[in-house]
Amino acid sequence: MYTKMLTAQLDIPDIIGASSHQHQTSPASPLPSWQQPDHPTAHDRFRQIFRDHWDRWCDLRLENEVPPDQRAYVRKIVQRLMSCRDPNAGYARYVCPGCQYERCVPFSCKTRFCPSCGKVRVDNCVNDITCDLLEVSHLHITLTTDDLLWPCFLDDRSRLKTLLKTGAQVVRELVDELYPGVRIGMVYTVHTYGRDLGFKPHVHLVMTKGGLKDGEWVEIDSIPVPRLAARWRYLLCKHLRQARPHDPALRRAIDQGYRDHRGYQVHTDSFYPEGLEAARYIGRYLGHPPIATSHITIYDGQPVTYWYIDSNTKQRVTVSCSALDFISSLVPHIPPKGMQIVRYAGLYARNVKRKIADIVRTALEAIRLQVPLFDLEPMVQSSQHLNWRERIKASFGYDPLECPHCGCIMQLAGIWEPQRGHIWMKRWIDTHRMRKAARLAMERPREALPHYRQLEFNFDT
Repeated sequence: MYTKMLTAQLDIPDIIGASSHQHQTSPASPLPSWQQPDHPTAHDRFRQIFRDHWDRWCDLRLENEVPPDQRAYVRKIVQRLMSCRDPNAGYARYVCPGCQYERCVPFSCKTRFCPSCGKVRVDNCVNDITCDLLEVSHLHITLTTDDLLWPCFLDDRSRLKTLLKTGAQVVRELVDELYPGVRIGMVYTVHTYGRDLGFKPHVHLVMTKGGLKDGEWVEIDSIPVPRLAARWRYLLCKHLRQARPHDPALRRAIDQGYRDHRGYQVHTDSFYPEGLEAARYIGRYLGHPPIATSHITIYDGQPVTYWYIDSNTKQRVTVSCSALDFISSLVPHIPPKGMQIVRYAGLYARNVKRKIADIVRTALEAIRLQVPLFDLEPMVQSSQHLNWRERIKASFGYDPLECPHCGCIMQLAGIWEPQRGHIWMKRWIDTHRMRKAARLAMERPREALPHYRQLEFNFDT
């Protein structure tokens, strides 16, 4: 968020008259002072890499590294990333009713690929998943794939859906064999990158360490890893062959993987006694980009230097590469358009959860489960997502719409977008208020209408 200091210096068309508080700014500045952050953050460095080299990367590598059906979508996502919090891409203007002080709030891109907006998505995702999880222990399962199959998933992103469906099917079938009639709950997602930014698709699945059977809660002791891995390898290869029966490259990769017994590893080491921990683990893979911006240590216009912790040696590894190679390592991890990243199954399925909520609650109370309700943080307790103002107040302890001069709450006065220009607020605000009032009216419980007896008339003829 940037504060407007001098209206006369704006490159963007003005909506409201100049503020009564004017400040001196540097005469030699590529952008107005209110558009420039005082201290560039690591997020700014991440976006600047794309701003400096994206056009050249598209000219040299887009056709070779992005499938044809995803190119337009990838361009759109990266363009939104580069314009995130850029006033030239749109902003909302707030004015103090007391002293006419003005503040402009640039729009964010709200994409998973953006490091800033990704944090918001993580919090919202954790909030949503936490509201769905039961007050029971959860087991985390990781299902990996053979490295020979990675290029096949990279060339055709629709195969990631097959990966997700197979992962849930494998766990569900094995639990049915070991614990007949027990119905578990699962939340699972696909993850495409490793710590070294390589394209390594795998499935993260969190399941309840127990299930419902005939109205009673049954605990699950353990999952045999060898049986789960063998079934995972068989079903995944079977489904991939059925989806592409005439793909010779896919068939060669599957046959060689079977001969060499490579990949298809299963890890079941992680255990979460509380559902909030499981929700946080799943949520952190959904919103942030493949690399934390704090890991980017050097960027001066061309080379990029970043680091990661190797999962095998536990040592810090420093990597230096060109900006084009850095972009090439990140673009493949943009999720395909329209793909549902988080999925629910079993007790957590959308069409099942509400129907059996009372049955599950009764079963858990019957065994007197001594697990307290999640100790939620203030930002996670609410079932509603926080807007930008509420998030700043909760994180930094101040109101961004409070006037720094007179203390009044600034009011929304206008919106500017490059496509539509100025959007005058009176009609928009009136429409918004009417829609909000109508929505609240629909959410309120309706009072029972009084019952009137119908009058009967008997006319003698």
